[in-house]
Amino acid sequence: MSRPARFRFSSRKKSVRAFAVLAALLALALSLPARAQYIGRVKTNQNDQPTLRAIAVLEYTGPLDHPNASRLIPIAVWDGDNYQPGGQYLAQPIPLTVQTGTQYILEHAGTPKGFFDVKAASNANGSWIAIGNYQKPAAQHYAKLHPSRMAPIMFGGGNGKPHFAHVPAGDTGQGAPKSTTTAQNNTPSTNSEEPTLHRRTGSSGSQNTNTTTRSNAPPIDPDRPIMREPTPPSPAGNTASAANTPGAEAPETPTSASDPNRPHFEYGSSQSVEKLDKQTRIEITRLAGHPVHLKQMVAVSDAVNRPTHSYVYSWPDPGDEAKTRSALETIAQQLLAQSAPAKPAPQKVTPTPHHRAAHHSRRAAKKPAPPAPPVLTDVQCKAYQLTYGGGVTLVFSATAGQDESARYITLVAQLDFSGTPIVLFKSITSWPELNFIPRMKLIDAVDTNADNRAELIFALETQTSRRYAIYGVENNTVLQLYPVPD
Repeated sequence: MSRPARFRFSSRKKSVRAFAVLAALLALALSLPARAQYIGRVKTNQNDQPTLRAIAVLEYTGPLDHPNASRLIPIAVWDGDNYQPGGQYLAQPIPLTVQTGTQYILEHAGTPKGFFDVKAASNANGSWIAIGNYQKPAAQHYAKLHPSRMAPIMFGGGNGKPHFAHVPAGDTGQGAPKSTTTAQNNTPSTNSEEPTLHRRTGSSGSQNTNTTTRSNAPPIDPDRPIMREPTPPSPAGNTASAANTPGAEAPETPTSASDPNRPHFEYGSSQSVEKLDKQTRIEITRLAGHPVHLKQMVAVSDAVNRPTHSYVYSWPDPGDEAKTRSALETIAQQLLAQSAPAKPAPQKVTPTPHHRAAHHSRRAAKKPAPPAPPVLTDVQCKAYQLTYGGGVTLVFSATAGQDESARYITLVAQLDFSGTPIVLFKSITSWPELNFIPRMKLIDAVDTNADNRAELIFALETQTSRRYAIYGVENNTVLQLYPVPD
């Protein structure tokens, strides 16, 4: 009876030991990935790196290179999957989009128009804004073509017309150059334009004596890779020597020669951040509300240099543009007439028999004329090609009326096979309704998520303020991508 008990006890003891060994191996396996979370040097060319792309709008008055007042409004940051708020992304305490030294590319329908370097930022009424300096785009340098010093040799053909030909050195037929005779006699050429080979002059030994080069050889490429000897270990400590020893693991301690792109933490306070001075605050307050001469331009900041592409649609026939604009004006007038507020009904008066007869006679004599179409002002019609090889996308906006009776309309349309505009999206509002239905004003078309497909940036204006939104056009629908509507 005691033997089975001892067997059960020993089996239980062995199972406990096996479980302890398995737990230790599992802990070791889990600790290896945790230790390898910091990879040391961050490689920026890996495909798994997130695509960060910031979108902002530059508001300014006056000329772009010397504005009277200007400020940068961050809209959103594309993190590779979703749009994040541009005024809140990685705020520590300043968001990443308005940190000092951030550079934006000013674009017009995908074409670069200059750079904007952020130099200071401030939180104005809960919204971050930035100021900076404008830089002109770098001039494109093209390689100058120099004429060849070896002029082409022209020989007369059988038909009497000159033609280019290559005559071998041993050819003595008709039309062969006279210099072939000297080439057969091994006589050096007397043409001063031909390159000659000569020995290199110098005192570097027999290697340079036996080497011949051309006199007009191109200079050595300064960007060619150069093999250098490794830096000797520093005698200050054993850390540097261990890092240079083959096979030795480098310690994970910060050094002066570490990767500049690695993540790091810094101590600081909000007082150390460059802020806007009083004069600058006064200047940018002029841009609040609805300035008369306000100008807006899309700004893009991306860590990757991407090829540029213009999203402006090129009309095959200039007459098509005028025809399409006229058709959209007619559609806008019809929509405004249909959505016009109904006039108050006249008061009912009990007619007498005499009044009934007079009313019927006047009605039979004259019919009421249809209402005149509203007169459109501030008409704007832009045509874009949002995708490579795609059709035209039209954005039309106009105003009917003035002051408090003004009404605003914005249309997004595309053309069918017959060239007729098909409205995909419409927004109609009036001055009393701006606080509930904002007015949509087109800013530009820009690739917001680095997918080679442009989206539309609109300014949503109320009676006292404005904000910006991103709209996408796909599959004959127009959707608000950011901010996501409730």
